[in-house]
Amino acid sequence: MKIFHTGPAGSAEEFVTRAASVLIGRKLPPGPGALGLDDVKVSANHARLSSEDGDYWIEDLGSTNGTWVDQRRITPREKTRLATSSVILVGQTTLRLEAPAAAGPSSAPAVDPAFPGPGQSLVHSVEAGQPLSELYRAGSSSIDAAETRLREVCELSTALGEIDGGESLATTVLDHLQRAFPEAGRGAHFGVLLGEDLVLKGFRPDDEPPTCSLTLARYVVAQKTAHLWEISTPQTVEKSASIIRGGVQSAMYAPLVWKGEVLGVLYMDATSPKASFSADDLRLLQAIATHAAMSLKSSILQQTLLREETVKTRLLAQFPRAIAERLARQPGRLAISSERIETATVMFSDVRGFTGLTAKLEPEETVQMLNDMFQELTPIVLKYDGTVDKYIGDAILAVFGSPDPDARQWEHAVRAALDIQAAIKRLGAGVWKGKIAFEVGIGIHTGPIIHGFIGAPERMDYTVIGATINEASRICNGAGPGEILISPAAYGRLHDAVDVELPPREFETKHEGPMKAYRVVRWRGRLKAKRG
Repeated sequence: MKIFHTGPAGSAEEFVTRAASVLIGRKLPPGPGALGLDDVKVSANHARLSSEDGDYWIEDLGSTNGTWVDQRRITPREKTRLATSSVILVGQTTLRLEAPAAAGPSSAPAVDPAFPGPGQSLVHSVEAGQPLSELYRAGSSSIDAAETRLREVCELSTALGEIDGGESLATTVLDHLQRAFPEAGRGAHFGVLLGEDLVLKGFRPDDEPPTCSLTLARYVVAQKTAHLWEISTPQTVEKSASIIRGGVQSAMYAPLVWKGEVLGVLYMDATSPKASFSADDLRLLQAIATHAAMSLKSSILQQTLLREETVKTRLLAQFPRAIAERLARQPGRLAISSERIETATVMFSDVRGFTGLTAKLEPEETVQMLNDMFQELTPIVLKYDGTVDKYIGDAILAVFGSPDPDARQWEHAVRAALDIQAAIKRLGAGVWKGKIAFEVGIGIHTGPIIHGFIGAPERMDYTVIGATINEASRICNGAGPGEILISPAAYGRLHDAVDVELPPREFETKHEGPMKAYRVVRWRGRLKAKRG
């Protein structure tokens, strides 16, 4: 098997092996049965890929952050069947599996090779990947019939440009199939099956039960070839109950294939011998299927881009750009379970005396001043690789070193705090001049936190929780207007780079008891080691 994997840094690599089973984990020793990934979010023994009788499976081995297949978290310790188009996410690494061509799509259920393979019932076949110009050829059809059908294909292309998903595509295609095959008469049935599970999205006539055969549909998916069958012998019809129930005499099934990816199946069948199909009909059906697949894939890509752009826009307000862009490309990451990290730096910035100030201001003026402040302060947090966890009334909760590790998180937090105080002074001398200006106090603390995306699927919000956040809030409460207080844990990391007021300030808290914190005087920077 061949596995393409793209890590957190964006570098794409290829892993090729003949092993039937591959262990995936963090920095595993190289070997044909082991794929080692340089990804801190990947567990030592994260997941296992395996091949069995032409099918490909993945099993999560109880990893910390889980394994995702097509944006869904799979159940640990249970094997999940993979499709050839499946996207696998482990930690921050994306994997795609390329199976040998002979294996066929592993997502399709097994097909009985005796039916409907080559034999008395199979009349014509058309490869889905051949050029459209070949499919347009009329063969033995009359010129008028060929012109009519070609016109329908051209009109279909125009109509498909306006679809917005599978439901619209099914309706549009069915309308055009009815016009493109008028001679099929009342004995013909049409339908559209979409997705790996071949879900019936529409059928005609809609006042009769659908006659589609999943056995035939799965066969053309596996072959990536359109087929025309004349159902004539009892030996054949015994293989499919749906064909028997519908009284089907002939059937055409064409896969929706674009760039080698199967997106669904179009089918037509006839219950009357007078409504049989020809090789030209099969070519036309495959031409329509090709146009439909191209349009559907374009619609899927547009929806994916729109979703990613929407997610990215929301994330850019909370995360530094590099992190936001990575998360937008990996929407499954937005549903990760919460996890504990041992070291993060939390910063609270809060307006001093806010309640008393707002009593002297009109509501519109209060909201405008808050917007002025947040618009000024948020970019400062992002500039120093911080994450804006949330706005709490007049306060900002920011975290450094999460969701991605940051070896300079303490420096970044203090320098961001200093820039925030400078920005508040600029606002007071600028847009707030002549008004009652806000002043803020800032508290910074370092310690373990639990972080993750929490909420309903429609609204996943990143947040941090734990005692460290509560303690940072208490330190912030102890800071006066224009002050920055940092905990001993944070100062211990910065004692050689920041000047503070000594001795530390002591104050009581309701739940945490007595606490100490250092007031930051200025940032003087770290001394560079001398060479030589």
